[in-house]
Amino acid sequence: MDSSSKPLSFSLKGLALLLGATTTCWGQSNAEIFSRLDQAAHSFTAATANISVTTHTAVIDENETQLGTVIVKRHSPTEMHFLITFTGPDAQALAFRGQMLEIYYPKLNIVREYDIGKYKDLAQKLILLGFGMTGRELKANYDITNFGNEHVQDQDSVRLQLTPKASEVLKQLSKVDLWLSLKNHCPVQQKFYLPGGDYRLVTYSDVEIKPHLPESALDLPKAAKHERVN
Repeated sequence: MDSSSKPLSFSLKGLALLLGATTTCWGQSNAEIFSRLDQAAHSFTAATANISVTTHTAVIDENETQLGTVIVKRHSPTEMHFLITFTGPDAQALAFRGQMLEIYYPKLNIVREYDIGKYKDLAQKLILLGFGMTGRELKANYDITNFGNEHVQDQDSVRLQLTPKASEVLKQLSKVDLWLSLKNHCPVQQKFYLPGGDYRLVTYSDVEIKPHLPESALDLPKAAKHERVN
């Protein structure tokens, strides 16, 4: 079966899978980190980046890596929209807006639409983790361990380990390692720890803050056929 035709099931685990100026030292204080995140989130409107997603399946000790680009745009004070475009043999694009997730399959020229209303808040917290997120949001949703500064992906960053407070999330996601850039306060890397020893490692490069990115930058091809999926 063509991988582009495989059904997509939504669960907390599935959503977890889908998912400033000069460099300064943030030190070891969580309070200082949260303050800087609050300041950065206040002015954040949009960003673009290259993305690499490596999925590790523990039972067969195998890694699968997808490469592409990501666009993140603030739609309202409490809502982000994104578009992830993966390239390669299994190319596809995922657009998340409001409570709709759209997946575009270029080989079929089809956009499949999923209403993920009940998972909307979870998607905002996990898939977009670190983009425009305030320190207040992090404290509200996670128990946080600060591992201090680390040099990752040729960038100076601070590494935080986040343990979800919500029991329904904790069943599917034990913790997340989040590396935040000391330069632009956006994520450099995320590692999602899943049940059974599986994990997903997401890295970002060439991150650019875009003050005036139009909403149309997140559009999927208009000529594609649309299918609504339950």
